[in-house]
Amino acid sequence: APGGQYSATPTSCQSCHTKEFNGTTNPNHVATGFPLDCSFCHGTTQWVGAKFDHSTGTKFPLNGAHAPVTCAGCHKNNVFAGLATTCISCHQTDLDGTKSPNHAAAGFPQDCSICHGTVSWANAAFNHNTATKFPLAGAHVTVACDVCHKNNVYAGLASSCISCHQADLNATKNPNHAAAGFSQTCETCHTATQWLGAKFDHNQTKFTLTGAHVAVACQTCHANNQFSTLSTTCMSCHTTDFNGSKNPNHAAASFPQDCSICHNTIQWMGASFDHNTRTKFPLAGAHVTVQCTTCHKNNIYAGLASSCIACHQADLNATKNPNHASAGFSQTCEICHTAAQWLGAKFDHNQTKFTLTGAHVAVACETCHVNNQFTTLSTTCVSCHTTDFNGTKNPTHVAAGFPQDCSICHNTTQWMGASFNHNTGTKFTLTGAHVNVACSACHQSGVYVGLATSCISCHQADWKIATNPNHATAGFPLDCSLCHSVTASWAGAVFNHSTQTTFTLTGTHVSVGCNLCHKNNVYAGLSTTCISCHQTDWNGTNNPTHGSAGFPQDCSVCHGTTSWANATFNHNSATKFPLTGTHTSVACNVCHKNNVFVGLATTCISCHQTDWNGTNNPTHGAAGFPQDCSVCHSTTSWANATFNHNTGTKFTLTGAHVSVACSACHQSGVYVGLATSCISCHQADWTSATNPNHATAGFPQDCSLCHSVTAGWAGAVFNHSTQTTFTLTGTHVSVGCNLCHKNNVFAGLATTCISCHLTDWNGTNNPNHVTSGYPQDCSACHTTTNWLGATVDHSKTPFPLTGAHVNVACTSCHINNNFTTTPTACNSCHSAEYKGATNPNHAAAGFPTTCQTCHTTTAWTGATFNHTWFPMTHHNSQGLCSACHTNPNDYKVFVCTSCHTQSQVDSHHRGVKNYVYNSVNCYACHPRGSAG
Repeated sequence: APGGQYSATPTSCQSCHTKEFNGTTNPNHVATGFPLDCSFCHGTTQWVGAKFDHSTGTKFPLNGAHAPVTCAGCHKNNVFAGLATTCISCHQTDLDGTKSPNHAAAGFPQDCSICHGTVSWANAAFNHNTATKFPLAGAHVTVACDVCHKNNVYAGLASSCISCHQADLNATKNPNHAAAGFSQTCETCHTATQWLGAKFDHNQTKFTLTGAHVAVACQTCHANNQFSTLSTTCMSCHTTDFNGSKNPNHAAASFPQDCSICHNTIQWMGASFDHNTRTKFPLAGAHVTVQCTTCHKNNIYAGLASSCIACHQADLNATKNPNHASAGFSQTCEICHTAAQWLGAKFDHNQTKFTLTGAHVAVACETCHVNNQFTTLSTTCVSCHTTDFNGTKNPTHVAAGFPQDCSICHNTTQWMGASFNHNTGTKFTLTGAHVNVACSACHQSGVYVGLATSCISCHQADWKIATNPNHATAGFPLDCSLCHSVTASWAGAVFNHSTQTTFTLTGTHVSVGCNLCHKNNVYAGLSTTCISCHQTDWNGTNNPTHGSAGFPQDCSVCHGTTSWANATFNHNSATKFPLTGTHTSVACNVCHKNNVFVGLATTCISCHQTDWNGTNNPTHGAAGFPQDCSVCHSTTSWANATFNHNTGTKFTLTGAHVSVACSACHQSGVYVGLATSCISCHQADWTSATNPNHATAGFPQDCSLCHSVTAGWAGAVFNHSTQTTFTLTGTHVSVGCNLCHKNNVFAGLATTCISCHLTDWNGTNNPNHVTSGYPQDCSACHTTTNWLGATVDHSKTPFPLTGAHVNVACTSCHINNNFTTTPTACNSCHSAEYKGATNPNHAAAGFPTTCQTCHTTTAWTGATFNHTWFPMTHHNSQGLCSACHTNPNDYKVFVCTSCHTQSQVDSHHRGVKNYVYNSVNCYACHPRGSAG
């Protein structure tokens, strides 16, 4: 090795064989951009006769017909780098010339491998199942391609059944699919294997057929071919059964109209009501055998209270052992009583806030609950044991300020022999020697409260006399626990320099005597920087001279505490310029000349300005190339710089752009300021385009919207859904462009339905859209899939249809084709029912004409009156109207005085200003039926 240099000798082929690499012309290695790693093709046994393995050396393995093709067949003009690997880059002519089918007109993808293989170009096979989103199944498998792909149209075809079978749906009469509003998702009932004999699975709807429903003929429910708007509630079919039930009377009892709560589809009769799961009051104990009428009097099932006291108030008032009322016992009877047995109630004191334990268990109730007092007793120990607390002398609890929570030391099992746990009862845990110290040693003169817990409060004298080292002069902290094992052993204190200071001892520092650093017994305020001790070392270092080189005074950057000599400088972590490639082996003084280490520039150009100025292929200065050499060069190899157009510019090279020579775009050596828009190069193509005429049509000049920009210019595809604000759906998909874009007009067309369908709108007579004032937004009722059979969604109007309204014919409400001014108030249709109602007489009683207050659209009869804020269960009325409204023909009349006698009421109103005893005045002050 020259000069005895062995460690830096390069091992790459190029380092020795640069001459051979540069001189090889078959092919020209330099011009073709061959890699500098000779081992790809050459071996060390024989240099001549190199073999290139295209499969492992490139990303394009050669197989099939590609294998015997000569290199020059693809690598024309000695071009080996940057060739496209897509099929279309070589086979564009084959694609354009194929007419069966016409690949270009059909918009076939330019990835030839989808159908063709490298073994045989002819006999291409297209797998419809994997290459499209529409797998062929059943009868579809044997259908000829042109049956669906008419006029050589392969792209943009709809894949829904209805797109081909609309005529079948419209022609089907058993049942009539169009009239019934059947879903246009044919596969719900039909299969691709067999079109006829379709099967409808009713269980796939929201109404599963079970029990007797299974055998019911379809037309029984779907009368008049009605399939889309039938209600699925039991009541929609069984209203007559509900209204006719008398045992019990469902309507009078206001039973819910959800029949499934008690009935099932297997057997209508013999309904069973599960009180436990269907109500909030499960039946238990004696309640199980109680007759329904015992609680549900007068056929009242709704609104009954479920609390025990609602039935057992009299029992509570009559109980004297103990007297529940005077003792203020809770009215929640189940605390002591059970539904199985009323007498012999048991009170579990542990369910209160005062659990009975120890001696408390056997204490008689009246010992604590004196004079039948159960509600306001205190649960603190001292409320019963004040005498014990005041009389205790060992120690004296009062003088010592002991807490009055006896449970800290005493327990309910044994009062005497109390034990005090200093660890849990105070904030000062006893450990080590403290455990055996007598209480009086610290608690002198009977003082237990307010004592300090710091070590120094007892050991001040020890701290002052300590001389090894002298704690006072050294400024040692008064927290003895930092060094002393507080309670186990006072002597033999240990100081941990690493945890108790901010300067951890490592390496040689560990064994240094304390006095070497802490001279003259100085422990506080010492600096922890290396330079505070090693200033002399720093000043005296000459290889290199630290001072003139501007080296930092943080010695730890290069030195360690284990070994001061042999300092190591890590250029990568200690500076902002990591050393890579050739920089790694460059001597320090090559860059740091004249012992200059600070302020040097880290840019490539600061060293390589001469290289940049002298480069002529291309001329960096004239081309305006950046002076950041790393964009193209690397520290591993300066020559053979590579420019990555994709990462080094804002214009990524794709498709045909990849193989274009640099000079084709960068003419006259111009590299900066070139436009990147398609039109900047393809203005002539845009201007000359006539199918359609881009200029007159006002087409945008962003070619990439339609053209597969760089892979293939011809065969542009326009996506109406993503490139315009009007997505093509349904019948619009297959409409020819010229039907809408007449006279080559593409810009400024309206996208509203009415802009094309105004004639249809004006000519529609069933109903007449013009006279009916129908909106001109056709999409409200029509779809692009099926123009006929429009459906109005009444729920989108101010009057949604519910209950019986759903099945009412449109003409019943929209008389004389009136769709715009039909009133929505109930009374506008039901005035006759209001006037004819006699139970009660609505008009005479002054009932409101807002029918929905009491009635629903599901069932007109069985109305429930909402009494607003005055409770219908007030006092003993039990919801009966006649309890207050004594005149059944006039509900404006009400009586309070039949229940609230004057002698009873007067006693509560003494001193009330303007008090008058009559019903009108009662209601004036008590509009919600409550006192106050």
